[in-house]
Amino acid sequence: MKIAFCSAEVAPFSQAGGLGDVIGSLPRAIAEQQDTQVVIITPLYGLVDTAAHRLEKTDIAFGVHFHGKTYPISIWQGVLPRSEVPVYFVDNYDLFGSRKQVYPYGQPEWELEGFLVFNQAVFELLRRVHYRPDVLHVHDWHTGSIATTLAEIRPYDQYFSRTKSVLTIHNLHYQGLYGDINWLKEGILKADAITTVSPTYAQEIQTPEFGAGMDAIIRDVSGKVSGILNGIDTTLYNPETDAFITAHYNRSNFAEGKHRNKEALQVEMGLPVDSEAPLLGFIGRLADQKGLDLILPTMKALEADGHKCQWVLLGTGDPKMEEALKALNAKSQNIRSFIGFNTAMAQKIYAASDMFVMPSAFEPCGLGQLISLRYGAVPIVRGVGGLVDTITDVRNQPHRGNGFKFAEYSAAKLKENVLAAVEYYHNKSLWAELVTRGMEEDHSWKPSAEAYKVLYQRLAHPAPVSA
Repeated sequence: MKIAFCSAEVAPFSQAGGLGDVIGSLPRAIAEQQDTQVVIITPLYGLVDTAAHRLEKTDIAFGVHFHGKTYPISIWQGVLPRSEVPVYFVDNYDLFGSRKQVYPYGQPEWELEGFLVFNQAVFELLRRVHYRPDVLHVHDWHTGSIATTLAEIRPYDQYFSRTKSVLTIHNLHYQGLYGDINWLKEGILKADAITTVSPTYAQEIQTPEFGAGMDAIIRDVSGKVSGILNGIDTTLYNPETDAFITAHYNRSNFAEGKHRNKEALQVEMGLPVDSEAPLLGFIGRLADQKGLDLILPTMKALEADGHKCQWVLLGTGDPKMEEALKALNAKSQNIRSFIGFNTAMAQKIYAASDMFVMPSAFEPCGLGQLISLRYGAVPIVRGVGGLVDTITDVRNQPHRGNGFKFAEYSAAKLKENVLAAVEYYHNKSLWAELVTRGMEEDHSWKPSAEAYKVLYQRLAHPAPVSA
């Protein structure tokens, strides 16, 4: 089977969030499946370092007609690291090359125009490179119109007559709303199959609470909706080999390894060097969705009560939250934050943290809790989306639990669960068992890739309809 991934971002070339992580890992895992070929198509933004990634400009050039204007398109090519998966980059300076961000915040018309031109370019590019996909796998609203266009041209375009589409919803709250058109909605209605990034999220988005105004539409097409849990790149996220951390370790010697990483991060971030103080980490967007409106009061309350907890947070987002964290940096000796995104710092936090907090308002899948398990940082999460599917509360299942999970979205509940985790932390034998169990779990992309291959085969080779 031939699969073409189309995405707004692909790590390590361009990334703004978890979508980039997924497209930087999942296609590699699918390409490792027997009898499967994969290519990736993405825009060439100005932020992409063509020299560092050894990208080469091809001789492929054509025009895309859109709203009475012809956009000149050229194609660059590279390879997804640690694989043989080709990555094609669609280049137009005005729409992409001039961007220093994946998403041009505050300029929705420019964003819309760019992705609609990109989506049309995908079809011509596939013809030019002689790659006729069995499945076009598109992601979120940015490439949703590819599924719409495919459904329109398939009846009369022989080249794509057998091509099917899969639309993966990574976050339903971003829908591509421009005027009277909802580009994600159009893709949902026209795609041959819809997946979400966890089984629980596939059910949640069919409810008013989590459906972002689209729940009725998704219920109407529920027969083509399924949830396939994301994985993580276990080669990149590996405490035994991670080049960014101070000391390497595994589940057999994690206590000494995490102790050394914790001490190094405490020194680097200006925290008191204290091996007994539990260190809690957070990595993500500074936004209410990620539970920052719960974390901020919880940190303050614990400190006011005299609890010896330390916090290290990394992220960027809401300017008000950034300023609030900067203020806490100055006022508290136990709270430190890194505003921005830094891969090295993120992995230092995973390796140093005793606990990792994700009290999300909603969470389609979440990668942070999977990475934290890999690094022996016990997750404290709210039970939504993929956090339901991946975290089992150790208080309910002492021999299977891998973290702490609560339902009510409140700072009081987060504080209660942090204190419960701290109590476990001070019981060294219980804590060692909990950490080891989490580190032993397999959250690689292999199970997800196998599930996607089954879906692709079902679409590409449907069972005959009985008479």
